[in-house]
Amino acid sequence: MCGICHIKMENKKLEIKSDERGSFIEVFKIPGFGQVSYSTTKPGVVRGNHYHIRKKEIFCVIEGEAKIRQRNRETNEIEEKIVSGNAPELVEMKLNWTHNIQNIGDIEMKLLIWISEIYNLNDPDTFFEEV
Repeated sequence: MCGICHIKMENKKLEIKSDERGSFIEVFKIPGFGQVSYSTTKPGVVRGNHYHIRKKEIFCVIEGEAKIRQRNRETNEIEEKIVSGNAPELVEMKLNWTHNIQNIGDIEMKLLIWISEIYNLNDPDTFFEEV
């Protein structure tokens, strides 16, 4: 049996947080597993521009096209990756590298995100810095 299979999920309405960039939904929050979120992003919009010291994130574009950029905060080395929902792949954000994702397509981009810990407003481990 998997480590999270024993957790009882309850029917629960999810909050959609929307702004001019698109929308964001925290879907699953499971202690010991982390959090799965879903976002939509309008064409041309950049999200992110932050880094984490301990929190791991993995992105998966499931519709549309995106450019993911990461910058090493110590060396300023920049890594860039183009991803597409036509060929979904997992892209891990590196710890202590500031990162962002930009919708470079013509349609709304849809993104799944796994985060290694549940978001804590009092200890968010999210530090804003441009790539």
